[in-house]
Amino acid sequence: MPLPNAVPLSQRLSRRVTVSIVLYVLLSCLAEPLVKLISIFAQRPQDSKSDVDELTDEGILQRFKTAPEIDCSVRRLTPRTIAKATIEPGNPPNSSEANALNMVHAQTTIPVPRVRRVIKEEWSFVIVMDYIEGLTLAEAWPNLSLWKKFSIILILRSYISQLHRLQATPQTPPGPVCKHTGEPARKCVSPLFGKTRPKRGPFASYNELSEFFNRQARIGLSHFGVSNNNPLRNELFDDTAPLVLTHSDINPRNLILGSDGRLWMIDWGWSGFYPPWFEYMSMREQAENEILNGFQDRLWELAIPFCCGIYFRQEQWMARTGPALSFHK
Repeated sequence: MPLPNAVPLSQRLSRRVTVSIVLYVLLSCLAEPLVKLISIFAQRPQDSKSDVDELTDEGILQRFKTAPEIDCSVRRLTPRTIAKATIEPGNPPNSSEANALNMVHAQTTIPVPRVRRVIKEEWSFVIVMDYIEGLTLAEAWPNLSLWKKFSIILILRSYISQLHRLQATPQTPPGPVCKHTGEPARKCVSPLFGKTRPKRGPFASYNELSEFFNRQARIGLSHFGVSNNNPLRNELFDDTAPLVLTHSDINPRNLILGSDGRLWMIDWGWSGFYPPWFEYMSMREQAENEILNGFQDRLWELAIPFCCGIYFRQEQWMARTGPALSFHK
C-alpha cells in the first residue's frame, strides 16, 4: 500500500501549501486584536436560579423517565432545563463532562449550558443543565449572510483561544477533566484514538500519551512498508506544547446560535486536556463526518486552521498513524 506523503516534510511542502500557511498567518495576525476585544467585552456568564433548584434528586430522576426526548440520551426536563444521561469509561466518581462545563463557565466568557445538578447512579450520571433556546449552527448556517458567517468564525476563534489558555498542571494526566487534584487518570474517548477503537488509556502522564502514539506510528510506517532508515521514522508525536483544555467535538451541531444572539458551545462529552493541535484534528475529523449528516461547506472547512491554528504537519503525521490506530492495541 502506498504511504501518504512519504517524502520528508521539508520536501513535501508545495508552493500551494506554503502560500496557504502564509495567508493563514497573515489573517491570524490581523484577527488577533479583534479576538482580544471579543474576549474583553464578552458578556460574563451570569448565575441565576433554575426551575429545578427545589427538586430532589429522586424527583429529577422520576421526571427524566417520562420527559420528552431531544435525542437518545437527552431529555427536556423542564421548560428551562435538560437532563443528559452519560456513561463514562471506568465509572469515575464524578462526571468529566460536568467538570469541564463548570471549568469553562468559571474561567472563560464562552457561553456554555450551566450545570444545575449532577446525579450519580450506579454506572452512569444524569447531568441537569440549562436548555439553550435557538438553532444549531448546522440549521442556521445556510441562511446566514457572508458577514454573519465571518463574524461567527471570528467568535469561534476567540472561544478556542480562551479554551487553550486553560493549561493542565504538570501533575494533571491527559484526558477527561477530573474534579479533584490527585484523582486517577481516566480513559480517553475520541475518534483521534482510532475510529474502530476510540477509547484508549488511561494515560498517567503526557509522556505515556506520546509513547502510545509513537508506538502506533511505528506500526503504521511498517504497515506502509517504510524502511527503518527512512527519515519518516524520526518524525515523532508533537508534545512540544503543554496540555490544554480542548472541546474535541466542535462541529455545527454542537454550536447553537442562541435566541439571545450569542454563540453557545454544547456537548462536552469528549473534552479533556490534550495537545492544542488535537482541537484542529478533531474539527477536521468532524467536518468529514458532517458530510454524512448533510452539512458540507467550503468556508467552514477553510476556517478550521484559522480557528484552531495551523497544524498541517501534525495532520500528515496522524494520516500515517491512522491504520495502526484502527487495527492495533
